[in-house]
Amino acid sequence: MPKKKVTADELIWLFHEKLAGTNMSKVRIAIIPIGDGNWSALTNATERRHYPNLAITVARIEKQLRNRYSLK
Repeated sequence: MPKKKVTADELIWLFHEKLAGTNMSKVRIAIIPIGDGNWSALTNATERRHYPNLAITVARIEKQLRNRYSLK
């Protein structure tokens, strides 16, 4: 199944949708292109210190979304 092409803003919205209902729902996330439709999600160090499980949670969500979406 081909991946759906989405913008970085749409990916950020999907991240926030998945984080809704957690204490991490207001974190800032950046999507950066890493070549040919691939992308990576970044958070800042201050938020990672404030939310110890943030990096693990973002990596899990990133893996789920990468299987379905590529960056325009």
